[in-house]
Amino acid sequence: MLRIKDDKSYKIKAYRRAALSIGQLDADINILYQNDQLYDIAGVGSTLKRMIEEIVETGSCKDYEDLVSEMGEGILEMLSLPGLGHKAIRTLYNELDINSVDDLKQAAEEKRIRNLSGMGSKTEDNILQSIHVFYNQNKKYTLVEIRPEADNLLGYLQSCEQVENACCVGSIRRGKTLISDIDILVSAHDEQGIRRKIKQYSDVQNIYTEKRGHIAGVLHSGVPFELIIVTPEEYYGRLVWTTGSKSHRSHLFGEFKPEDFIGAKAEEEIYHQLGLPFISPELREDNGEFEAAEEDMLPSLVSAEDLQGDLHVHSSYSDGSNNLLEIAEEAKQRGYSYVAVTDHFKSLHIVNGLDESRLGTQGNEIDKLNKQWSDFKLLKGIEVDILKNGTLDVEDRALRELDVVIASIHSYFKLDREKQTDRFIEAIKTEQVDILGHLTGRLLKKRKSNALDVERVLQEAVNYGVALEINADPVRMDIDEEFCRKAKEYGVKTSINSDAHDRDNLNNVQYGLLNARRGWLEKDDVINSKPIKELLDWLHE
Repeated sequence: MLRIKDDKSYKIKAYRRAALSIGQLDADINILYQNDQLYDIAGVGSTLKRMIEEIVETGSCKDYEDLVSEMGEGILEMLSLPGLGHKAIRTLYNELDINSVDDLKQAAEEKRIRNLSGMGSKTEDNILQSIHVFYNQNKKYTLVEIRPEADNLLGYLQSCEQVENACCVGSIRRGKTLISDIDILVSAHDEQGIRRKIKQYSDVQNIYTEKRGHIAGVLHSGVPFELIIVTPEEYYGRLVWTTGSKSHRSHLFGEFKPEDFIGAKAEEEIYHQLGLPFISPELREDNGEFEAAEEDMLPSLVSAEDLQGDLHVHSSYSDGSNNLLEIAEEAKQRGYSYVAVTDHFKSLHIVNGLDESRLGTQGNEIDKLNKQWSDFKLLKGIEVDILKNGTLDVEDRALRELDVVIASIHSYFKLDREKQTDRFIEAIKTEQVDILGHLTGRLLKKRKSNALDVERVLQEAVNYGVALEINADPVRMDIDEEFCRKAKEYGVKTSINSDAHDRDNLNNVQYGLLNARRGWLEKDDVINSKPIKELLDWLHE
C-alpha cells in the first residue's frame, strides 16, 4: 500500500526485507518475542520491533489499520491481477478513486479507464480479461487450513436428523496437500430438509448454486463448499465416485455409473463387483493402483496404530514451549513408547540453540526422567544444521552419546541443483547422521522446494543407511508423496515426525501419515513404526 501511495522507498524496502526474513524463519515468532530475540531477525530495527510486538500482543497494527482505513483493503486484491502493477494502480486510485477489483471491473465495463494517461482501450480489455481469470481461478488452501472448517461443517450435517450418512470426499478424503474447496457427500431421504439446514448453518456466508442433488456456496472464511445429496441407497456408489480423481473413476467405472450400484452396503462391495480388491482413498489417483491391484500388489498402507513414537520434537531447552516431562506425558497419552527430543544446536542462535554444555545438561535430565518409566523412553537427540558446504554445525564427539541425529538445512535454500545436492550428500556421509530433516525445504504457498538431484540423494541415503523425514508440520508436508514413493523404490527408510514445538503439535503426525500413505508406504518403510529395541538397533547400526 505504501508503494501504491509512492511513499519513501527506504521505508518500503525496510518492510519488505523484514517480511522476507520473518517469512523464512523456521522458528515461531511468538517464541522469539517471549525470549526478547526480535532484534536477531535480519532487517528488524526498533520501529519494526515495536510493530511486531504490537501484532503479537494485539493481533493487529495501528499503522496497517490506518492504511487500510485510508485506502481500502480491496486495493491489495488488484495486485493479484496479471499485468497490473503498483504504478497503474496508483493512477487508477488517484484519478478514478478505484480501490477494489469490483470497482475496477465496473470502470472498465463503462470504458472509463481508456481515457487515463498511459492506459488506452487495449489496456482496458486486458484488465477485463485479467479480472475474468481472477474471479474464476481456484484458490488453493493447505489441508490444515481447510480441514477444521470441513470437519465443523461435516459435524453439523451429521447432527441433522435428516442425514443418514455424510463424509468429506474429493481431495480432502484423498489427503492432498493443497485443496480448492470442501466437498461433502450426504445421504438423506429429505433433500429439502438438508437445504433448509445448510442455510441455517452459522458459518455459511452465501449459497450461489442450488439444483437437484447439489448445493454450492462459500463460508465466511472465503472457502467454497459443495454438498452432493443422494438417497441412502445411492450412497456407497457415489462415495466411490466422488472420492477418486477424475482419472481414477473413469478407469474404475468404465461403462458403469454410480447408479448401477444402488443398494451397495460398502465401498469394498463396489470394487469387488468390478473385479478389484479395495483401493484405499489416498491411492485413488490413477497412478498405478489399478495395475498393482490386478497383480495383487497393492501396499498395506502404514496406519496411525503402527507408529510407536515421534523422532523430531523440540523442548523448552531451545524454541519449544514444553519441558521434557510435559512432552513425555503427552506422548504417553498418545500411546507412544518413545519420543526423541531433538532441539536445535548453537548455530541457530535465533531459536536459542543448545551448546555442548546445555546438550549435556539436557541429557542428564533425560536420564533421570527415564528411570521413572518401564514402558516409555525419552531418546536423546539433536537437530543439527547443515552448513553451506555440507558440514554440520557440531563436532562429531558431541553426537556420539545421542540416540538420534537429524540433519536439516535452515539457510541457503537457493543454491543451484548440483551444489545443493552435494551439500546433502556431504551430510549423508557424516557417520553420526541418522535422518535428513524436511529435505526439500518447501513451505507450502510460501517457499518452493530446493533444487535437488533426487536420484543421487536417494542412492547415497541407501548406501549410508540414512532415513528421510516426512515432516508433518502442515506448512511443510516435506517430503511429499512423490518423494516418498521414490524413496520406497530405492529402499530408503522414512520417519514420520511431527517437528512439534508445542505438546499439541504432536497431533500433526496425522498430516505426515497422509503423505506416507499417498506415497504407498507400508509399516516396514517407516523406522518409527519399530519397537524401541529394534529402532535403537537400527539407529546404532
